[in-house]
Amino acid sequence: MAIKNIGELGLDEITEDYLMAECEDMGAELGVDTHQGSVYMDACSGHIIRTAKFFNDLATVNEILSILTCTGDVLTEKMMERGMERNPPADTAATYYVEYVGAEPQVGDLMSCDDHFFTTQKLNDRWVIVSEETGTDMNTLVPGLPVIPDQDVDNLISATLKELAVPAVDMEEDDSARSRYIDKLSGPAENGNKVQIRSWCEEIQGVGRTRTVPLWNGDCTVLGIIISTEGTEPAESVVKLVQDTIDPGAQGFGEGKATFGCFFTAVAAKKQEISIKLDVTKKAESTYNGIQTEVSNAVKAYLKELALNSTSDEIVIRYNNVSALISNISDIVDFDNLLVNGGKGNITCDIYHVPVIGEVEVNGNL
Repeated sequence: MAIKNIGELGLDEITEDYLMAECEDMGAELGVDTHQGSVYMDACSGHIIRTAKFFNDLATVNEILSILTCTGDVLTEKMMERGMERNPPADTAATYYVEYVGAEPQVGDLMSCDDHFFTTQKLNDRWVIVSEETGTDMNTLVPGLPVIPDQDVDNLISATLKELAVPAVDMEEDDSARSRYIDKLSGPAENGNKVQIRSWCEEIQGVGRTRTVPLWNGDCTVLGIIISTEGTEPAESVVKLVQDTIDPGAQGFGEGKATFGCFFTAVAAKKQEISIKLDVTKKAESTYNGIQTEVSNAVKAYLKELALNSTSDEIVIRYNNVSALISNISDIVDFDNLLVNGGKGNITCDIYHVPVIGEVEVNGNL
């Protein structure tokens, strides 16, 4: 006999097959003909189909609305109900330093570089250009490219792209946003404790992860080690924003979110470069430069995942995991002599450092 108490079932278990089996069991108890085409079964089938569709639609709605499974705009709205937003709420622009020889343009002038358009700005008394396009794809321009004014600037001899000043960031993904939301609902984030200080920091745009060191400089002191949303060393402006938000001037006056007498200091996590070297046998149509880019991107994504999601104060870059990532690159037939930071063992980053991709060297097997 099938289960008669429908309340004991999940929404996705109440299917047409289940309801049909229930109908046949009930018909057997009543002593009526339950064969296909019988009057009893024909009378029930239409209601069963409609009921099964109703529960299927209900299961879909439940999945959309449940905090454990909802995505996109629904998750964003749920976060807004709790005074939260994605970090960042939308893709951001990339900011590059630029060097001018001769005259300088005006703030707000339009520039182009590598077929992308930028606006001139000042950052900490240095000239920068801010991309009109957003997202992490804008972080890949190579220093040394020429920067071309949209309109002539008298006596400007040259403009050259320099290093990335503020990386572009993609909108926070669903899994990360959901994790922060659930932490706020269920975590003991109150009274300025460790969880709450970390939550305060990670709500600030540009912060992907915060590690805390209590009593680092005496009683009532807290050090916040900031990691960017890209899992790297954050920009100075992000660290300053964290400091000003939590405890302006690290004075403990309670003028920010930190309580009276809590001396909070924000610092940037220092980058620890992870170099990769290996020999490969490639497919005939592949190139070593292409494989080098693929290896770099794969390890970079792995390091980002570690930096943003590690639950330990120390981050361990496992040699076997790096090897597995390289094994999954389709352009590589085989590889050998893999070295991670010059060796074949695990690499550890302490609480003050964050791993970032360094030099990647790919050589051909002879």
